[in-house]
Amino acid sequence: KLFVYAAIVGSAWCALGGDATAAVVQATVWLLIVLLAFPSGAFLNSAITLAACAAGKLAQSDAVLYIGAQFAGSAVAVEAIRALAPLDLHGAIGPPPPAEGSYSSAILHEALFAGANCLLALNSSALGTGTPLKVATIVILLIRIGGACMDPSAAFAGALFAGRYTDLVEVYCVGAALGA
Repeated sequence: KLFVYAAIVGSAWCALGGDATAAVVQATVWLLIVLLAFPSGAFLNSAITLAACAAGKLAQSDAVLYIGAQFAGSAVAVEAIRALAPLDLHGAIGPPPPAEGSYSSAILHEALFAGANCLLALNSSALGTGTPLKVATIVILLIRIGGACMDPSAAFAGALFAGRYTDLVEVYCVGAALGA
């Protein structure tokens, strides 16, 4: 049943103008939220981990360990993807650079969408029945509408894969941390 939902999300992505590679990535994010984040209670996103710590819902020592694990997990995933993904997809992986000369607006954009994502995650119980499905769908819509990464460890993985670190810290890490 969940894979049917993921297919629907992916189809909707393509219908809204996204490409097939992006649809696969977003469907995977959707499945990870539904299958891992809610059943395990894990924070899969380092910005949400930081927000939970700032809100007093996670001890600082745990937050440091979680964030370290999130970045380490990203590095391991990069090597697996590098080995398994067809070479023609390699260029499509990585965080997009901001438009020339627009660092401050890119940081603000990332901060706003990461902040919305963190608020959603930390207050998800207010959504009632079907919360994992609702949260996953809203996250995909935030990504689709805003184009923001909202997760520094995911941006790190993309930058590591592409070998392009320009803008990573300035936009994706600082912006998401400010949003958290």
